[in-house]
Amino acid sequence: MKLTDDQKDLLAGITQELRRETALAFIASGYDNKTKAYIAACKKMGRSPSKNPETSASEILGYPNVLEFLNSVKAAVAEEVQIDSAWVLKQAVKVHEMCMQVEQVTDREGAPTGELKFEHAGANKALEIIGKCVDVQAFVDKKTLELTGKDGGPIEHSTFNFIPVGPTD
Repeated sequence: MKLTDDQKDLLAGITQELRRETALAFIASGYDNKTKAYIAACKKMGRSPSKNPETSASEILGYPNVLEFLNSVKAAVAEEVQIDSAWVLKQAVKVHEMCMQVEQVTDREGAPTGELKFEHAGANKALEIIGKCVDVQAFVDKKTLELTGKDGGPIEHSTFNFIPVGPTD
């Protein structure tokens, strides 16, 4: 992957070497595993990982300048391959349609058995992806909570000053 001039500037803005190397290792892994990226960066630099590499990896990759660099690279890759949420949604619909195509079940001689089959697992997974789409929001319960006081009026509140009762020393 070749970095743009802006991405090179963002990378140069990550002044600590371990953060920079971890970010690069994370990109090289295809954003697969933060901890593995951190450990690979430590190995490249000839240093031992911390006692809790999961926490260190999350912390390093969570720094604002590291996130800005990573997001810039991700956006460029997505733009280059022209993948966005609309594309993913269209592909999920295509997969669902293909999986829902019904086939006639045949016996060993090729004669129809009267049964039909379709790829239900793939169809269900595609529906899950479609349902999670931001625009579809099929699995989001929309609830409204409204608080009112007596007879629908405003909520009344009072301020109390507590005076201690009992023996004082």
